Amino acid sequence: MSTDKVTVWEQQYSESGDKDWFRDATNEKLLSHMEALVGPGAKNGEISQGAKAILVPLCGRSKDMVYLYNQGHTVVGCEWVDSVCVQFFTENNIQYTKSTIETLGGSLYQSEDGRLRVYQCDFLLLTAELVNLKFDSVLDVQSLNHINPRDRKQYVRVVRSLLKDDFRYLLVTIEYEPFAHRGRPHSISYNAVKELFGAFSNIKFVEQVPASPPLKSTWKESVFSMISGTEDRIQYWQARWATGQSQWHNDEPQKFLVKYIEELKNGKDKIRIFLPMCGKAGDLMWLYNQGHTVVGNEGVPFIVDQFFRESKLDYTKTAIEGVSGWKYSSKDGRMTIFACDFFNLTPALVGTVDAVYDRGALEAINIPERTNYVNIMKSILAKDFRYVLNGYEYDDTIFQGPPRHLPRDQVFNLFKDFCEVDILEEVDEEGDRPARFNLEWMVRVCYTIKPDYS
Repeated sequence: MSTDKVTVWEQQYSESGDKDWFRDATNEKLLSHMEALVGPGAKNGEISQGAKAILVPLCGRSKDMVYLYNQGHTVVGCEWVDSVCVQFFTENNIQYTKSTIETLGGSLYQSEDGRLRVYQCDFLLLTAELVNLKFDSVLDVQSLNHINPRDRKQYVRVVRSLLKDDFRYLLVTIEYEPFAHRGRPHSISYNAVKELFGAFSNIKFVEQVPASPPLKSTWKESVFSMISGTEDRIQYWQARWATGQSQWHNDEPQKFLVKYIEELKNGKDKIRIFLPMCGKAGDLMWLYNQGHTVVGNEGVPFIVDQFFRESKLDYTKTAIEGVSGWKYSSKDGRMTIFACDFFNLTPALVGTVDAVYDRGALEAINIPERTNYVNIMKSILAKDFRYVLNGYEYDDTIFQGPPRHLPRDQVFNLFKDFCEVDILEEVDEEGDRPARFNLEWMVRVCYTIKPDYS
């Protein structure tokens, strides 16, 4: 049962109505993204793939429900307050019946044809058996923002239990700076969306725009399109960049790169060095300006575009044959970045590198992919390579990343078949960084990895 109470919502309506969130027209986010909700070809409400069963949690008296109903879909909402349900059907001139559902402690309002239903009850009490329906789609326009944050995981579990195996989900959330507002609507970040839905959904970030009235103009509205499956790696990082959640980025070269550049050079004057998942880091141009040949990989193409524009390097951009991605190369050939999924890289594509500087790629990827990651690295390393790796250690029962916990035992085991691994130094992180992840401690470990000649 929800930690919100019906009395809280009744008081909200009695004091201010629904003026803080109600729109007297169909939401533009729905009209713009109908395909995300009901499938390809669904422009201007057209039903190209048949009528859908659509769930609208915490629906209030949303005009979106009427719009979808008029397009021929079966639409089911859930609303706490009885008087709001009555108002919804009355103001839209829809004939309805009302029946009591004792197990829910509420009522069911439905149109005469049964295609428009509103359950007046605690949303967390809904089940597929009570509704007698599994849904093709969910329309969630800021509903998730309005429930108590402690109920979010249960909210998502309920939604998941009501969905078909093959589903679509259009989610619109609100985000604002911490402590910029207290109470509803509660801010939700992209990371929170990923944590809540990532286990069973392929989450595609669509856009982030200034919030529209009656919301505050300093807030942001984010739109996500989700389908059944697992999240695409590139979509996750694209969303992080697009929503300004790229706290790892720094225009300056990373301190361990500068400190241990001689370790990476291994007595050579100039080297060919690889930076995995490089973004547009200051490391790239720092190495380039020292005369080295730099090879990078970044999954998000628009970040690579930004890097070359901001660096004022003349470059060419060519499609990578057989791979979804692009190869960017400076005209002098000393800066190359492959804009694609790291796991699509091959020795034929990258060539051989003298050194690797891994500022945080191994700790960014999903843990089950770490062995494959190291195998790809092994395939591109020169015989007498040098490799500097950074990783964080922390209590991963509290925070699961990214950056993900990278214990030193795992580092030694991942490289033990062909490398010697030593710790260059370890630093206790203090202040804002561990606090940002609700951690009491974080240790940054810097490793040197060399060929094992034994």
